[in-house]
Amino acid sequence: MFIFSTEVNHTVSLKDLRILFLYEFKLGHSAAMASRNIISVFGEGSVSERTIRWWFEKFRSGDLSLKNEPRGRPRSVLNEDELRAMVEANPKTAIRGLAADLGVSATTISRHLAAIGKVKKLDKWVTPGDG
Repeated sequence: MFIFSTEVNHTVSLKDLRILFLYEFKLGHSAAMASRNIISVFGEGSVSERTIRWWFEKFRSGDLSLKNEPRGRPRSVLNEDELRAMVEANPKTAIRGLAADLGVSATTISRHLAAIGKVKKLDKWVTPGDG
């Protein structure tokens, strides 16, 4: 994957950017200064200060590897068996009510309802084929 700057002649790979982040970090520059330095060479849009701050935090913690570990979504604390039982006990329960009862967001409830095969049909949560 390449990041393209506004200058067509200047492109830099993500691996190269990470090397530059480590270089700037080792020089003792701030994330803001590193951002200005990299942008002055590779152009606007080549990197964000926020990204550099993330990498600098990683380096400060002692991890100098240039691998970008997948951050992904945090593991859900929602028990799908509990959700299934609640929906089957009261199929007309609204997503917001389930979310409030289980202490998670409505988006989390929607995602897990889909994962357990529940769909809304005539104002009830059903498994397709149940009618």
